[in-house]
Amino acid sequence: MTRRASAHWGRRRRRVRRTATVLTILLAVGALLGWLVYHATRPEVRRPGEALSDITENLSRDLPAEAPAVRFADVTEAAGLADFVTFTGARTSQLPEDMGSGAAWGDVDNDGDDDLLLVAAGGALTLAADERAPSLLYENVGDGRFQRMESFPELRILGMAAAWADYDLDGWLDLAVSGYRTLLLFHNEQGRLVPGPALPVPNGYWAGLAWGDFDGDRDPDLYVCGYVRYEEDAGTTRRASDQYGTSVPYTLNPASFEPEANLLLVNQGDGVFEEMALLHGVSNPEGRSLGALWHDFDDDGRLDLYVANDISDNALYLNRGDTFEDAGLTAWVADYRGAMGLAVGDWNRDGDDDLFVTHWLAQENALYDSRLRQRPDPAAPLTFSDLAAPLGLGQIALPMVGWGTDFADLDADGWLDLVVANGSTLETKEEPRSLVPQPAMLLWSEAGRAFHDLAALAPDVARPRVGRGLALSDVDGDGDLDLVVVDLAAGATLLANETEQGHWLALRLRDRPRPGVLGFADGAVATARLGDVFLRRTVGGGSYLSQGSRVLHFGLGEAERIDGLAVRWPGGKTASYGPLEADTRWEISEGDAVPRRVEAAAPSSSALDERERVLAFWENQRAAMDAMKRDGDLERAVKLFRRALELDPAHEDSRYYLANCLAALGDPQAALAELDTMRRLSPGSHRAHKQWGVLRAVTARDADDLAAAAAALERALAINREETGSLLVLGEIALLQGRDDLARQRLEWACRTNPRATGGFFLRGYLAWKAGDASRAGELLEAARATLGEDWKPKGAAAEGDVASRMHRETTPLSPYWRGWDGGTEPAAAFAALEPALADLRPRS
Repeated sequence: MTRRASAHWGRRRRRVRRTATVLTILLAVGALLGWLVYHATRPEVRRPGEALSDITENLSRDLPAEAPAVRFADVTEAAGLADFVTFTGARTSQLPEDMGSGAAWGDVDNDGDDDLLLVAAGGALTLAADERAPSLLYENVGDGRFQRMESFPELRILGMAAAWADYDLDGWLDLAVSGYRTLLLFHNEQGRLVPGPALPVPNGYWAGLAWGDFDGDRDPDLYVCGYVRYEEDAGTTRRASDQYGTSVPYTLNPASFEPEANLLLVNQGDGVFEEMALLHGVSNPEGRSLGALWHDFDDDGRLDLYVANDISDNALYLNRGDTFEDAGLTAWVADYRGAMGLAVGDWNRDGDDDLFVTHWLAQENALYDSRLRQRPDPAAPLTFSDLAAPLGLGQIALPMVGWGTDFADLDADGWLDLVVANGSTLETKEEPRSLVPQPAMLLWSEAGRAFHDLAALAPDVARPRVGRGLALSDVDGDGDLDLVVVDLAAGATLLANETEQGHWLALRLRDRPRPGVLGFADGAVATARLGDVFLRRTVGGGSYLSQGSRVLHFGLGEAERIDGLAVRWPGGKTASYGPLEADTRWEISEGDAVPRRVEAAAPSSSALDERERVLAFWENQRAAMDAMKRDGDLERAVKLFRRALELDPAHEDSRYYLANCLAALGDPQAALAELDTMRRLSPGSHRAHKQWGVLRAVTARDADDLAAAAAALERALAINREETGSLLVLGEIALLQGRDDLARQRLEWACRTNPRATGGFFLRGYLAWKAGDASRAGELLEAARATLGEDWKPKGAAAEGDVASRMHRETTPLSPYWRGWDGGTEPAAAFAALEPALADLRPRS
């Protein structure tokens, strides 16, 4: 090489060295700056028990002045829930061990308050079945306390989700439970759960559950989320991948396994379900699904379906009646992230329901704001817009792994807040390796302008947990929403809401899916009006592997009442109601003209011991009977009967006579509601079913009311066949339904079993006269006259009066016409009033 060439290469080497040195320095500086920025801005990681005062101070400086001083208290032990354990054994770093389990609130015993099922994740995959932690059912015994229902079957599974629904439409909530290689159905036999029919499903890894009547036949169908086709560890835990600087075993990465298709179990009635997901286009075979919810997103009266998927597109299936439209991409909610929890609610009070989705680490949570009401063309496709980032819900979630979630007005200021349970899926470095705990979030809505996490102000909420399931209910009946969080590393935590509240209103809806049955109104929409503000709530919701209360909670702020309430029932019927007082629990059954106030138990009664409670009950019961029978003061009797029922809600006499007093005071719907409660608490009570059937028949407005009345009376007759009063009313109902042959048969039976059944002979005479047999009609009128005795004298026709008065005075729908009969045996005259009345009374539909 020449000297000139050698000098050239020397200069080139020096330039390369200088460049490399500069790049090294720049990289070092960049790394240092990045480290400094990260440590200056990263969220603080807290361990259980570590002081929170400093982050409380930092948070408080940035809060609006009107932010509430949130207070939640851990009442788990006092409530009797501390014996629940989620997980036993040592983790073996396999996916089914870490996805967690949920909680489900449901009134299993029909006593008006929410009971609680806690699903256990079970434990390590290496454990025998009898070594796993059991799932437990707790009865709400009042005063915020629970006790285990020992009759619940032992359930030691690798559990995930639970969801209540009345699948056989008998008026009692049944239960579905999912898990790893598990999908079970339990039937509710009047407050006692027993194994139900086997479901037609393959062996799979089943996660979220969602009940919904998507086909409009009034019975609930079950959507089941399939997660992955997991292959149990065969030494693969030695393989790992790097995720955000942490080595994650192959067996904890859902991408390592093929997705499991979802199931749509269509309810065929009589406990039979048929799997039709593929047929309806909702199997979502690429989904790795963890959660789903049924909800009418486009407000067309049909339930749509949203599915949360892990590391794959979420799915939105819009219900088009005979098929589903996969609208996830066109609606901008396909959301390719690791989605877990779902919540739905109208956060900005614009009249349509929005969707909140929780995600995995380093992925912002999403708030999909519905543009349904903002569409320039009502026929335009439904779309959503993710507003999480501008509302303060995005970046705050980056260090978290979000799971259970729900909308709830935590301070009753009239704006929906959000609650999120967090807990990492990354392992600690200690041995044996556990999962990293994280604090939950209480995301308070600043009048719809922004959300602020107030969890740090409530130490019992901010205490880090390996959170998974979350569900809300007013556990202690004080008008605010409490929450239960399932901790995969421990058990369950019940957090009682002690935040200062605005005014509130609680509403329980009961639909009528078939005659004689009160359902649970899943999918019903209630909209309360406060001036020009509308608060929209829907029965049913989402969360993660969990189910919240069916009781709708409205925060009203400073308003002391709502100005109106609109309800859209399952099946499409609508009803409107007038002003309702705040700070009150209300119940409405489909078809009721007036909502029923649900009295809360007197706070003082919780301090009474059993002897004092019994003495106080009888003091009020005797005073009520005296007021009713001796004094005729029915209003005072109603108050005293209600006090007695606060002390003993299951006492039949108190509730029966309370219903009679309410009927006499002109409140038939309240009377029916009390008898409804009596029927639920005492299914074998003949008089409860009979009186409910009679009152429903007397006040019937349509064919459904008459059918419901007939079903109740048939139940009463089945309980006590020696009491034949039900037969007479059943005959009258058949006559009102235009079923003359059935009416004739029932009335003949009534007369045969009770020869003094005046109404039976009279109405049989009418049927004979209507059939053209005037001679037979006369004979039957003479028989009717004979039942009255020789000394009987006619009192003249009873005045029509109002419905409530007739209901109190008369015992059957047609009794005014045979009680007001003058005793004459000439058919045309005897039936002159009845003939046109039947034409008016018969329902048009």
